[in-house]
This record gives sequence, structure tokens and C-alpha cells, in this order.
Amino acid sequence: MSVEAKRERFQSSTLPHLDRLVALASRWAARHEAEDYVQETYVRAWNAFDQLRDPDAAFPWLCQILRAVASERRRTHARRQELVFIAQLEEAHEEIVASDAPSPLDDLLSRLEFGRLREALRSIPDDFAEAVELHDVHGLKYKEIARITSVPIGTVMSRISRGRQLLAGLLTLTGEKRAKRGVAT
Repeated sequence: MSVEAKRERFQSSTLPHLDRLVALASRWAARHEAEDYVQETYVRAWNAFDQLRDPDAAFPWLCQILRAVASERRRTHARRQELVFIAQLEEAHEEIVASDAPSPLDDLLSRLEFGRLREALRSIPDDFAEAVELHDVHGLKYKEIARITSVPIGTVMSRISRGRQLLAGLLTLTGEKRAKRGVAT
């Protein structure tokens, strides 16, 4: 098929659905972004137009492409937001580390026997304990921990968060047991 014939067939099959696609894309994004999604959809549709066998099935086919475009764009946007959030967390961490004021961890350590913390760290799964220790005890950044442990930054953040939860639960339980036995915490 000639390029001109392909163009005419493409336009007659896909352009009648333009407004419906923009309306659909507007459910997932602001109007200007929705228009970008649809534009990308049409570019991909043009490149894959030979795969459309039935012109009457153009709208569902375009919707499928649009959905993939929207999903990819939202994932990309979420990753960018996550990177911004991580950068903000690291800035806050650097401020805490650079500050002479005691950090939340310093407060905890001053109230808690270091030996109990070490014991608690040994009691939780290694992946969580390692992340918490590297970050909270040794002051390493998420990127540094990710490099050391060979996992993505998001995984490091999850491990630190989950590790802190496990530690808090464990320390609460051991504190309650000590209190029941009449041992000072």
C-alpha cells in the first residue's frame, strides 16, 4: 500500500475517534496532558497501522494504545515524583546530620541501651536490620545503601521503614515483658 493510501485509510479509520479519545484520556490526566497522550497514541497507531485488520475495530484498538500510553506516562510521572521525594528526604537527612542538635535516633539511643538496640537488630530479618543500621546508626544516604546492597532506592526506603516498624514492635514487646518482670527499662 502506498504512503498516500495508508494515510487516507488511517485518517478515515482513526480521526473520527479523536474527541472520544481525548475525553477518555481526560479521565487520567489534565486536558493538556490528555491531548499529549492522544497525540502519542496516534503516533503509535500510525507506526502500527498495518496491524489493524478491521477498520471497524479502530476505536477499541486506539483505546488499547491510549491506555498503554497513559499507563507509561503515569509510571514515569510517579518515578519523577519519587525521585523528588527521595531528594527532599536526603536533604532533610543531611540537615539533621550536619546539625549539632540531637537527631531523633540520638534521642532514642539516649533513652535506650545500645545493647538492647543491637539485640533487637539481630532479631529482625537481616535485610531490614542492615538497612536500618546503615541509615540510622551509620548515617548513610539511601543512594549509598542502595549501592552497597545492590537494590533500588525504593527498596532501601521500604526496608528502612519496615525495619523501624519491626524494631518498634520488638522493643515495645521486650519493654512490656521487662516491665511485667519488674525490670527497669
